[in-house]
Amino acid sequence: MFEKFLLPPSYYLQSLLNAIPSHQCFRTTYRFLHTLRNLGPAPEPNLTVLWSKVHSSNFKEYCANLSIDTSSIQYENDDIMRPIFGSDYAIACCVSAMRIGKDMQFFGARANLVKLLLMVLNGGRDEIEGNLISAPLSEACKKAGIGSDDADKPLDYEKVSQLFFDTAIPWLAELYADTMNVIHYSHDMASYESIQMAFHNSNVHHFMAFGIAGLSVVADSLAAIAYDDVFPVRDERNLTIGFRRGNPERALPMFGNDNPKVDAIAKKVCDVFYDELNKQKLYKDAKATLSVLTITSNVVYGKATGDSPDGRKMGEPFAPGANPMHNRDRNGALASLSSVAKLPYTSCMDGISNTFCLVPTALGPVSADRAKTLVSLLDGYFKAKGHHININVLNKELLKDAHLHPDKYPDLTIRVSGYAVRFNQLTPEQREEVLKRTMHGSALASNTKLSSVFPSHCDCYSDNPTSVDLEVFKDLPDSENVPVIGSVHSVETFSSSDGPGIRTLVFLQGCSKRCKFCSNPETQCIVDPSSCPEMTVTDKEVEGVLKRYHHFLQPNNGGITLSGGEPLLQPAFVGSIFRKTKGLGLTTCLDTSGHGNVEAWERVLPHTDYVMLCLKGMDLELASFISGVSKESNERAREFAKYIRDYYKNVKLSLRWVLMKGLTDTDEEIKALAAFAKELKPVCTHVELLPYHILGKEKYDVMDMKYELEDMEPYDYEDAVEVKKKLLRMGVDASLAEL
Repeated sequence: MFEKFLLPPSYYLQSLLNAIPSHQCFRTTYRFLHTLRNLGPAPEPNLTVLWSKVHSSNFKEYCANLSIDTSSIQYENDDIMRPIFGSDYAIACCVSAMRIGKDMQFFGARANLVKLLLMVLNGGRDEIEGNLISAPLSEACKKAGIGSDDADKPLDYEKVSQLFFDTAIPWLAELYADTMNVIHYSHDMASYESIQMAFHNSNVHHFMAFGIAGLSVVADSLAAIAYDDVFPVRDERNLTIGFRRGNPERALPMFGNDNPKVDAIAKKVCDVFYDELNKQKLYKDAKATLSVLTITSNVVYGKATGDSPDGRKMGEPFAPGANPMHNRDRNGALASLSSVAKLPYTSCMDGISNTFCLVPTALGPVSADRAKTLVSLLDGYFKAKGHHININVLNKELLKDAHLHPDKYPDLTIRVSGYAVRFNQLTPEQREEVLKRTMHGSALASNTKLSSVFPSHCDCYSDNPTSVDLEVFKDLPDSENVPVIGSVHSVETFSSSDGPGIRTLVFLQGCSKRCKFCSNPETQCIVDPSSCPEMTVTDKEVEGVLKRYHHFLQPNNGGITLSGGEPLLQPAFVGSIFRKTKGLGLTTCLDTSGHGNVEAWERVLPHTDYVMLCLKGMDLELASFISGVSKESNERAREFAKYIRDYYKNVKLSLRWVLMKGLTDTDEEIKALAAFAKELKPVCTHVELLPYHILGKEKYDVMDMKYELEDMEPYDYEDAVEVKKKLLRMGVDASLAEL
């Protein structure tokens, strides 16, 4: 039940910047942080920034830039710790808050709760060796009919959960407390740390720190038993050697996706375990605290634990700390953070460790903007009551190369759980486990009602898609209480590349053009939402997503971006969503190629803050060739831009321009583009250059569609830089995403 793990040979933790009454940052704080610049990224000291809503944006962005460059800082929520511990506290032993000089901690190993759950399924026996570990649990399992001769029937969630929470956890809590009492009494008798104790008050207050390993595996396992038919597979000893799902095609709730069904289970595990520990008599009348933190022991625990009902195989590492299991947090960064933030600090005051990995481009296409995005993530996470987070901003390719050639990266530092470490000092097994962790980018959270719906599977409009009067849904509701429906392909809950701040990006279904470079051909088919329920979403459902992640979206002018497809095919739907978005204090952005007419535009533009208008070409013949529709349709895009200039001067307009060799990068096209951008001032803020790529090319094969640009190579980045310089020389501001 208890396993050994290793910490670095030297271990020094520095806590920085409590939110003292003056809310000021002092030079010493910056000096400690600046060591990551002048001395280089390093595991020691283990730098912890105590994050608060009252800290200045300058300080927060300074910290965020250091995290992006060094992956060497952990953050903890000062706003939930300070009311408990006061201003004069610090972080000890990874993530634990204590009052300086007044509190001390008896520290112990973690309890392997996955093995405890497997004991429930094996009649109180160890699932690998078969040894009887708990006689009380064995007796309770026999009465419940669990542990033998049950391979032909699915596990009963009510019985399993009752045994786990009402019998197994109380038994373990008592054993755990007795073990910790013996360890720390014996330690004091044999090696009382008198020198260290001299730094404390005479009547020091004691904490006794307990811990959980495998929380997300337990939550996912119990959810699998609850929401599918899970059959135990047993050997001749009646021990589980695996589990079989009755409905493997069924999507199960998994921790890390902001799903209340499984998140509630994880929370209950923490609450029940802490409540049982709190009942125990502890050495020196210590107060029990609980952590969800594993250091690197998640690898060791996993190695010693058999197959679990969630599908994890014997020997496979657990997720570290409070993290979702590797790559199961499929709904994106915000959903993952939201699940962990639900874990109760009141039951886990020894710390809830979340080791969070992002690829650099997830924070934005331009490096200068990435710190603001990371600050928004941290502000949102801590506002949601998240306790702790490690930030790693790394490319997986770099980690793979460092794993294969550790000598090439002597200074590569990463956060692993409650501390930082040189990557090359981890064991090969530990490095492999790090590589398996989720690396968050802009993650797609698809419309849950939508399986892959391609043109051959849906009822398309027969109307001419180039018609400027074509709409998917023409009538506005008579009352705001009546939901407006629209056709939605998918939703991306965390986007940093489609407008300012963090944004929810909604891809609407249906497009009025057939661009040759289209990377989302599956969104082209125009679908009537009233006849295709798989794609039907209401404005209220979209509003619900915005409310759920409002604390992440609100900073730095974040909000919603509607893209497609072509959102102006559904102006009633777009206009209603934008009205609701503005009511939430968030910004609105329209990503469009300029479809429609004045009537359609007037439904949308009064509620619009930003427009990203994709022009296909300045020469109308070229634009028609690229877009696959008439010259008149492309002319409407320019009329739309001029309409914004003339009637909606508060809208910020940017022109998106796809660079295609020999087509849209010629001197004539760039000069005409610059002239048009100047003509649109002051509403036109800049031109966004998008080098042609082939990332969506494989979709055409899947959909049995011809890819028109088979022979065209991706646009060279250095050539794109030269086009940007050319526009700047012409007096037009231009942006280009960094590699």
